[in-house]
Order: sequence, then structure tokens, then C-alpha cells
Amino acid sequence: MLIYSMITLQERKLIIRLNDEQKTQQEIARLIGCSQATVSKWISKNKNGRTLETLSRSGRPTKLNSKTLNKLKKKLLTEIKNVNKKYCSLSTKELSEIITKEVGIKYSNRHVERIMHKLDFSLITPRSKHIRQDPKKIEEFRKEFKKNLKNNTWIMSS
Repeated sequence: MLIYSMITLQERKLIIRLNDEQKTQQEIARLIGCSQATVSKWISKNKNGRTLETLSRSGRPTKLNSKTLNKLKKKLLTEIKNVNKKYCSLSTKELSEIITKEVGIKYSNRHVERIMHKLDFSLITPRSKHIRQDPKKIEEFRKEFKKNLKNNTWIMSS
């Protein structure tokens, strides 16, 4: 029993070569380990003048080709620098709006993040300082703690 799977580029080339050598589709399928229907499909595509290099890709073609991406990167860099001289940052939502204006397609926030990574930008998540790092808050906490201190509470001396 054969287990069929996707065939590789080399196997596709082999199908065409074996067909040119007058092998039957069943023989080719047996030699490669794929179905006869797969062999038939690649032979018919080859007969129609479609080589492995000229076959169309599945799915919708992207509007973000290399030329568009380069133009978009320049636009984003100028926008980011104009918005904030100190930090040079924009939120994903703001970037999404700029990309929508430039490309004409509304992308999800996750897709915008992928585009930004593709353009070699880094996502930096701001984090708030912990209360223990603020000297004023520490002193405030100590005063409040001492006020509310009960007899049965253990604390470490500082």
C-alpha cells in the first residue's frame, strides 16, 4: 500500500522527464510513489506550456510587493520621526491607519505587526515601574503599614 503525499520539485521534473521517455502514467506513479491523477495533472500542465517556473501561486497576490514595501518603509520612517522626536514611536493602530492610506487595504493589528517585522521594525511594549521602585511610594507604604500594624503581624526589620 502506498501512502501519497505532496510531491517535491524534483519529483515533478522527474514526472515530465519520464513522460518524455514514453513511460505510462501508471508506471510513473509507481516509480515516484504518487497517484496516477497527480502524474496526469503535471503532464497536462506541461503540455499546456506551463512549466514549474510559470505556474501561478495559489491565493490572492499581495499588494505589498518589494517596491511597495520600500515606499511604505520610507513613509513610516518619516511619519514616526515627525510624530515624536523623543521616542520615535507609533502605536499599531496609528501604523495601521498609515498603511491603509498608502496601500488602500485595511489590515488587522496582527497583520500590521507582521508587516512591521518584515520591514525590520521592533515592537517595544512599555512597562510601568513597580511601586517598590518609587521612593515616595515606599515611604507612603511604610507609614500606612505602621498605622495598620497589629500585634500578631511579623515583619522584617529594615
